[in-house]
Amino acid sequence: MYSVEKLLGDFIDYLNKQNQVMDSLAELGQEKKELIILGRVKDLDELIKHEGTAINELHQLEEGRFKLQKQLADNWGRDLNDFSAREILNTVRQNQPAFFNDLEQAINRLDFNLTRLRAINEHNNELLEDSLDYIGAIEASILGDKAGIYSSSGDQVDDKSAIKRKTLLDKKV
Repeated sequence: MYSVEKLLGDFIDYLNKQNQVMDSLAELGQEKKELIILGRVKDLDELIKHEGTAINELHQLEEGRFKLQKQLADNWGRDLNDFSAREILNTVRQNQPAFFNDLEQAINRLDFNLTRLRAINEHNNELLEDSLDYIGAIEASILGDKAGIYSSSGDQVDDKSAIKRKTLLDKKV
């Protein structure tokens, strides 16, 4: 079994690595915003592949961090379900004060990164929804909200639900 000092050092290292990946994800999120605005779908697709790789890396780091957190909880006789980041900080402040500042910085940065990524993702999702709404509006202005209806002889059918404005594409019935 590892010493508490080794576990804490590894735990802080994992948090710092997670923060590095999250910094990369934030940069990718900003690039994604620009690509969405510019409508560069091909570049956006490539960026999403890079984002997927970073998310996989973050997932692996999270699994490692969780194992270390479990070992720390076991070492200090704590229930893992009640061993939050703030509880870890309090325990480290009392039992291993030499690690407190580094751990606090890593946890605060992790909190900042999570908040930042959440905001970036929400904004990008809104941009994507706006882009889809814009595409729908353009499509409706070209096609009409509903295709015009014609009889087999080519005469327009006077249908109350039919659109009164002209459309570029109509439907023959």
